[in-house]
Amino acid sequence: MSLEKVLEFGISKNYFKKLQIKNIDKSCCSLDFEIIDFDKTKDKICKENSQVPRKSCDGLCLKNSIDFIEFKSLNHFFNKEFKFKLQSNKLNKAESEIIEEKVKKFNFQKKIRDSIWLLDYIVNHQELQLSNSEQEKFYQKTPNYFIVKDNYQPLINIMEQFNILANNKHNKLSNRETMDILIEKELDNITVVLNKPRLIDCNDLKKYLEEKK
Repeated sequence: MSLEKVLEFGISKNYFKKLQIKNIDKSCCSLDFEIIDFDKTKDKICKENSQVPRKSCDGLCLKNSIDFIEFKSLNHFFNKEFKFKLQSNKLNKAESEIIEEKVKKFNFQKKIRDSIWLLDYIVNHQELQLSNSEQEKFYQKTPNYFIVKDNYQPLINIMEQFNILANNKHNKLSNRETMDILIEKELDNITVVLNKPRLIDCNDLKKYLEEKK
C-alpha cells in the first residue's frame, strides 16, 4: 500500500509524470509500457529546493517493487561517438580504452545515489505524511537498478569473458562485448544499498514489465 500512496502523491504533486517508454527522452526501447519520467522528477525537485542539478536515472517504476531504470543507447554510441573518436584519435588510443572511458563517464554510482535521494525526498514529504509503519514497509523494499541497452545480441557469459579480456592481445571480443563486460564491472563496484544491478536489453525489460502486470 505504501508504494501506491507514494505513487499517487507523486502524481498529484506533479513530481511524477508517466510516459510510455518509447516517449521518454533518452529511451532506447520502443515499448508502450508507462513508467515515471524520472528526469522530470529530478528537475522539479532540484528547482524546488534550490539544489545544484543532480544526476538521476531516466525512469522509475513503482509497481510491487522499486525499479530504477537507466537507458543507454549503445547503438548510438558505436554508430556516432565511437566512430568520431576513432577518426580523431590523436593519442592513438586503443578501441577498448575509448570504450572504457565512456563507461566511466556513465557514473552509475552517482546516478543511483542521487535517484535514491530524490525518491527519499518524496517519501519523507511533510504533505504525504506516511505513518511510521508505512515508511518501514516502503524501506523494506530494496530497490532494483536496471541498465537497459538496445536490442543487439544476447548478453554474453560475463564470467567467461572476463578472462579473455584480461588477455586482450589475443582476444576476439567485439567492441559491443567489451562494452558489456566493462559496464558489468562498473555495476559490480556500486556500493549503494540495492539489489545487484543488472545489465539487460529492451526485450528483457519488456518481459520483466509484462510479469508485473
